[in-house]
Amino acid sequence: MAVDYAQARMLAKASELRPGDIDRVNEILENAGLGRPIRPPEASTSAASASGLAVLPVVGADPMAIRDVVRAHVRQGGELLTLVPDYQYNVGTVEQGGWDAEFFDAAGKKSGHGAFAWLPAPAYEMPTPQPWQGPGRRPVIALLDSGVQPHDWLSDAADSPPFVVDAGQKYGWYAPLLLDSPAPPYGSHWAHATFMAGLIRLIAPGAQILSLKVMSSAGKVNESDVINALTWLANPPDHDAAANMVLMAFGRPADPGDSDLKDLRAAIQKLSGQNVRIVASAGNDGSEHPVYPAAFAAETGLPVVSVGALASATERAPYSNSGPWVREWRKGKDIISIMPLTTQDIGRQRLTARTSFGPYTVTASGNGYAW
Repeated sequence: MAVDYAQARMLAKASELRPGDIDRVNEILENAGLGRPIRPPEASTSAASASGLAVLPVVGADPMAIRDVVRAHVRQGGELLTLVPDYQYNVGTVEQGGWDAEFFDAAGKKSGHGAFAWLPAPAYEMPTPQPWQGPGRRPVIALLDSGVQPHDWLSDAADSPPFVVDAGQKYGWYAPLLLDSPAPPYGSHWAHATFMAGLIRLIAPGAQILSLKVMSSAGKVNESDVINALTWLANPPDHDAAANMVLMAFGRPADPGDSDLKDLRAAIQKLSGQNVRIVASAGNDGSEHPVYPAAFAAETGLPVVSVGALASATERAPYSNSGPWVREWRKGKDIISIMPLTTQDIGRQRLTARTSFGPYTVTASGNGYAW
């Protein structure tokens, strides 16, 4: 499910919004022929407390043009409030080789391939997550990833089971020692699991995520850590930790007969005997070479679903891996989800982005992070 950005407003850090700022910006826009389109924040539209963003209505002007005029003024030596258009925009496509993405470091939603942009997103931008209403135990999705970060949008009522459970904190799983930064700037994949959790919340709100951190904030995954996590899932210490599905949005290229795959195959086979479904991404190298664990889908008797990315309903995304081992295809561009809440004043930065997400029931495709 994609969520569109509103085109009739700008966003600004509430802490930087001072009396007279809107008048100063409007004067600059008026001199550029855009009139005075920015209105003060409406009384009924307060700043998003989690992300510290103020919403400024825009009337009669293109937010993209506003942004360009403001940037030009800043480049000429002017000091201005940072304004961000609250809607999706392209700064480079895969076909053009535009791997760079600008992002505003606040609570956000990220768009994938086709619109490389990190934009702030107040909590009210996302649909309200639905609580679990089914009978009995919630289905459990084991998310092997970078570790889900706290987010208000993922929380449940105090009297209901949590939507996200950390396997280490709750059940004593020994997470691998990963050399991650304890403070900003975090690695490029620090928020990866949180983004995935947002997709799951949108598509399967009745599920519960069992978060197992095997990916570093730099996007690195050690195969032995994955095998240990799968082995632990096959022998959970508690019934509530028993997974119905395992999601792995990473992989490495290998030949089908590679002896190094033996232990990984065995761990998946053990889960297969417990009717646990494995969903894995095909990767985004634009190659037909098998990527594992996704390519296990081509082997008889392994419950693996491999998912590739689509650019449209009828067209495979050019960056997605492909081949007979890719069994499912889902939308893989312009997918919107949540990012961790943070108001660290890191400013505007450049981020190299090579990710693609396409939901398959409760998962996403197209991530080809190397082990």
